[in-house]
Amino acid sequence: MFTKPNRDVDRVFLHCSASDNPSHDNVATMRQWHKARGWSDVGYHLFIRKSGQLEAGRPLEKTPAAQRGNNRGTIAICLHGLDEEKFTEAQFDTLRSLCVQINNAYKGDLTFHGHREVAAKACPVFDYKAVLKLDRFGRLGLTGAAVQDLVDTDTRVPDDMPVLRRGCRGPAVALLQKQLLLKDDGIFGPRTEDTVRDFQSAHGLARDGVVGAMTWKKILDNDHIEHFDE
Repeated sequence: MFTKPNRDVDRVFLHCSASDNPSHDNVATMRQWHKARGWSDVGYHLFIRKSGQLEAGRPLEKTPAAQRGNNRGTIAICLHGLDEEKFTEAQFDTLRSLCVQINNAYKGDLTFHGHREVAAKACPVFDYKAVLKLDRFGRLGLTGAAVQDLVDTDTRVPDDMPVLRRGCRGPAVALLQKQLLLKDDGIFGPRTEDTVRDFQSAHGLARDGVVGAMTWKKILDNDHIEHFDE
């Protein structure tokens, strides 16, 4: 049974172990590999063996070391395997059950992603979007999964724009990201929040990371938005 950590989480990342060697099919081997790199522990929170057995890795209260530049606010899950054809239905069944538990613990207020979405890697090599029935925003589509409502907008009038903050998803967030020259994935995550805060500071607004009417006005009034790096 999944238990929510006390730290903030808004994304779950999926990985594969890049090995089909049966002797590597355990979290202890992953821990040994990662410690050899100088890490304090295995980078993943949860590991799913070919048999479908779920093993605990890094404590959920700790930030993972699994997606460079995208570890904050995440949970990392790894499935043993390298060849797409060698992953098992037992693994996918465990993954689906686990992800529904995680999703519902957060009332649908998080999204699911592959490592390859934030890195130049093919990880995970299996079709995780089909396995978890993800929509374009990474929302879980499995039976029994709570789904967060998307934030939409049909106007560009600042006073009529929806208030956006970390955790929001949908077309209104994608519009915000386009204006800030960010990847318009429609997910208000840590990078979007940091960019909003930097924009607010640069324009004399309260640096709260919340996009209300005053922030929308400044964003929509500008013909060109300077890109703020993290």
